[in-house]
Amino acid sequence: MLYDLLFDWQKKLVDKYKSKENFGLFLDMGLGKTPISLGLAEVNESDCIIIVSINSKVLEDENDNGSWLYWAKHLNKQYDVYRKTIDSSKFKPENNNLLIINYESLFKRNVRTKNSIELKDDLLKMVESSKHRNISVIVDESHKVKGLHSKQTKSILALQKKLWIYAENAHFYLLTGTPFTTGYIDLYTQLKILGNNYTKGQFEEEFCVKGNVPGLRGWEQPIVGYKNVHGLFNLVHRYAITIDSEEMVDLPEKIFIYHPYKCTSQFRLYTSEKLPANKIEEELARRNNTIFNCTSTAKRNNPFYRNIAYPSFQWLAETPSQFFLRARQLSVGFQGNAECAEWYDYTRLGMLKKFLSENESNYVLFYNYVPELIELYDICSELGYNVDVYSGEIKSLDYYEKYSNLSEAERLTSTKNIILANFASGSTGMNWQLYHNCIIFSLPVYSHYAQAIKRIHRIGQKNTCIYHIFIQENWLDEGMKEALANKIDYNNEMFDSDVKRVQYLTSE
Repeated sequence: MLYDLLFDWQKKLVDKYKSKENFGLFLDMGLGKTPISLGLAEVNESDCIIIVSINSKVLEDENDNGSWLYWAKHLNKQYDVYRKTIDSSKFKPENNNLLIINYESLFKRNVRTKNSIELKDDLLKMVESSKHRNISVIVDESHKVKGLHSKQTKSILALQKKLWIYAENAHFYLLTGTPFTTGYIDLYTQLKILGNNYTKGQFEEEFCVKGNVPGLRGWEQPIVGYKNVHGLFNLVHRYAITIDSEEMVDLPEKIFIYHPYKCTSQFRLYTSEKLPANKIEEELARRNNTIFNCTSTAKRNNPFYRNIAYPSFQWLAETPSQFFLRARQLSVGFQGNAECAEWYDYTRLGMLKKFLSENESNYVLFYNYVPELIELYDICSELGYNVDVYSGEIKSLDYYEKYSNLSEAERLTSTKNIILANFASGSTGMNWQLYHNCIIFSLPVYSHYAQAIKRIHRIGQKNTCIYHIFIQENWLDEGMKEALANKIDYNNEMFDSDVKRVQYLTSE
């Protein structure tokens, strides 16, 4: 039985909440939401299990330690396993069946009706096979289910309604380590799925502080804060359990070390609408390799504002979202994408190269954009590191797997291994606790950050986890750093507000 493999405290959770038909496991990353939820399905004698997860975790097989299928093979029942789709020629509704499916495969994409959703036939087949039987649905990374009108949310709600019709007993579990990312409002939809009957208006009235923007109606006003937070968490605990890993597991200490450097002239050029004439002429002279002789300090329109490549318009940021994206990139030192990119400042790359050369160890390094990966890979290879890459379609962990197969004594002398992981791909679901050093090369939003730092700080970690965070001393990186400290996602609206604040302060 899988239940027998759980830690004692995990067994207590299963025993305590097994009677809950709808329940949220809002547990910190690394506490074992996967085996706990499957343990709940096991003790409830589930004949059918549907797991909704992100694509990278759906693709893992039973040999990937900690994966859904790894734990499922320990269940007390044998299941016919289907991944994303059901093989009609092999499917037997009378058997015990397990379907693991990603969010994008829940619904039919050719349905255009605005307010409706049609579940995929494979999913319906699994649901209908559960008639007069026990079924458990596990929704992993449930913080992705935010707005009531998203297709993912509509699919989950439609799936619930179908189960009420067909199943003898249905259990519904939501799993996340970060139940809210943009703010407490993220909890509303998840609580709705778990059975809370608040309307959106009632939820906002009781827990949200609305703005007062002229011209907007009451329901259109933005949320600017929260109130009655104690009452909100009491509400959450009626439908879910929230546990921090430090409360349940004696994990090692986390140490955060920042590696700052001064704001670059390129970032100032890019984000300043007006600049002294001599600063603009100095940059133009430098680029054209001509003599600089302007002495005027009078401010004028800056041609590099939102367009660092001036006079080219290759990287011109025409929209606010483009401006935010390009500003984040330039804070690292570049502009561009996977197909074409140009580096304007190598300060951060140089600092990283020096750091890795002077501090040989094993690392997980997180980054945001493909142009970063290309440069990082070259630096690590040049320094003689064994490089694994976990990004998008490129997922190679050969060196980490070799390291995991070494004895404790052999690991002491096996250094210079590094995993280059994209935040979007590697921050969720991976178990890399054999390494204890992590590098944050470029700042992420909080939802990615909270997940990423748990890739090494989780059950099985024996060493103090050290996080090295590279940051430029500009207003954008400082704003994103503050958002991480406040556990919220730095977004377009916050960026726009900071832009206006900086322009006001520098306009005089």
